[in-house]
Amino acid sequence: MPGTRIKKWSFTAQTRFRLFILVLSIVLITGCSSLSQKFCIEQRAAFDIGSATMKMKVANVDKCSQSVIRVIEQKEIKVPFAENTRHHLLNRDIRDKGLEQLTVLKKEALAHGVRSFAGVATAAFRQADNTPQFLAEINEKTGINIRTISQDEEAILGYKAAMTQAPSTLENIVVWDIGGNSMQIIVKDKDPYYRIYRGHLASISFKNQLLEKIDHKTAWQKSPNPIGSPNLNAALDIATEAASEVPDELKSYLYQTGSTVIGIGGVHNQSIRKQIGKVTAYTREDLMKAIKERVDWDDAQIGGPYADTDVSNLILVLGFMKKLDIEEVRLVDVNLTDGILIDPSFWQ
Repeated sequence: MPGTRIKKWSFTAQTRFRLFILVLSIVLITGCSSLSQKFCIEQRAAFDIGSATMKMKVANVDKCSQSVIRVIEQKEIKVPFAENTRHHLLNRDIRDKGLEQLTVLKKEALAHGVRSFAGVATAAFRQADNTPQFLAEINEKTGINIRTISQDEEAILGYKAAMTQAPSTLENIVVWDIGGNSMQIIVKDKDPYYRIYRGHLASISFKNQLLEKIDHKTAWQKSPNPIGSPNLNAALDIATEAASEVPDELKSYLYQTGSTVIGIGGVHNQSIRKQIGKVTAYTREDLMKAIKERVDWDDAQIGGPYADTDVSNLILVLGFMKKLDIEEVRLVDVNLTDGILIDPSFWQ
């Protein structure tokens, strides 16, 4: 039976060869997949230098899918750039403080193994004539490339950040971001277009309006608190007057049934969230209750590093919600750093 043995042996050899090729293929595919995955993952630190606050977020990012895998650390430091700008110039003291704090934040990011850094500067820097020199100094002394972005770019970056966390079931989304010296309300139109409200009444600028137009503080004082119950209607009028400047096409979008307003950034997610104690959303009723409780408080009673703007933030937002007939704002705790982390234009 030699022929039978030869036939059996030949079949076994063929089988073994095929198994060898199959195993080799799996190993190669797995290895390539692992290499590809390692190539895609990068540790990044993103910075948002605003009018009153400097933010940093450190994360593992999949640059192939443009998504954040894991946030490692996030920090927020009060650096009042806008309130230390005179005659359209950032003063030397505030620039030094900004450099100092940015250096501290970078050291913390380096401790996490980060080697890629990028960031943006917003409203206060759009308004200061010496911004280019300051950003060049930042780059020279820290190695971080910070670029000034337009208000439209700020709005779109905020919208992209919101979409990373917003529930996929939501439709007709309106993203509302309030900073120190600017406010953006944005909706997505047909790609690649957006409809944007570019507001200039925001946390600091509204607080300054209260100091200027409601005569209960001397000029040198930086806090309007206590605002006082008798001044509440006048304060709300300032906010609602600004809200009337929102373009009609955006108002129509807000009025339509089913639109969802998402609040992002520090005013919504830190200041207001802290004061009303709500985690996922708040209403006009929530704001009014918090205002009545705090409108006669001074800074010491309010407490915290942002006591001078906390109560006025409540009034500002309530005025806009009333004028634009917004009943509820859903909270998504993101800021511009979330948009920077996944935007490839910052990492080329």
